[in-house]
Amino acid sequence: MDLVILLPEHKEIILEFCKRRLAERERDPMEREIKSWSARWRAEALEHYLKLGWSYGAFVQGQLKGIVLGQPFVFHRGLTQTLWLEHLEGESEEIKAALLDCASRWARDKHFQCVLMETETGELREIKTARYQ
Repeated sequence: MDLVILLPEHKEIILEFCKRRLAERERDPMEREIKSWSARWRAEALEHYLKLGWSYGAFVQGQLKGIVLGQPFVFHRGLTQTLWLEHLEGESEEIKAALLDCASRWARDKHFQCVLMETETGELREIKTARYQ
């Protein structure tokens, strides 16, 4: 598995990947279309995230198998720098874990205090990447 920083050039393959994954979960074409309008991976969101350099893709033999979309922000709950992960999707738990580990390690390397993401149940998950009180 190769983990790479996603760039604006990856937009179309990300859209194809996410639409295919949505089709696996939602059989009705009209429901898929409606859900794609508010998806965290919709085109305008990708245009924002892909230019920041904090999104990563997992490729296996040149095929996209997972993504994580992220962006940094400052001064949250007293922390100077936080990495917000907007969307994590992968074809397996192993791929999702590798992407989350990649984002967390990169944040730690850049001296961010934590990685913050929303779980599938809507709860916030915080991963500490530095020692703080």
